Amino acid sequence: MLESITEFELFDQGILYFNANQYKQAHREWEHLWKIIGNHPRRHGLKVFLQLTGIYQNIQLEKWDAVRYGIRIARQRLSENIVMLKALVEVDNIDRFLSVYKDKNISLKAFDELRIQRKGGRVHKDLGTK
Repeated sequence: MLESITEFELFDQGILYFNANQYKQAHREWEHLWKIIGNHPRRHGLKVFLQLTGIYQNIQLEKWDAVRYGIRIARQRLSENIVMLKALVEVDNIDRFLSVYKDKNISLKAFDELRIQRKGGRVHKDLGTK
């Protein structure tokens, strides 16, 4: 999914923002990464993370149909890209979160407790350098 140091850094920065509950900034980082990768199948896994930030915005706006749609699409993208995503992050907590709230309204507090845990955590390890 990610190939260059820049791509890994943008992805990791998005995770840092997301875990700090700074969803707009996370979305910007991941959207920038989306544009850098361009029209290539390896970017499809990013849809999960972009969808998560959209879910938060819809929770704020109390657009519950949009929240449920976002959860359904995020679960679908997670399933479609599971192998690629498992190499980068711990997917179980994301999957569990999406499963628990697929038919429920989510509070902002509950959403704020979702954390994305990076595997490895280092760009050089992912690229096989240093």
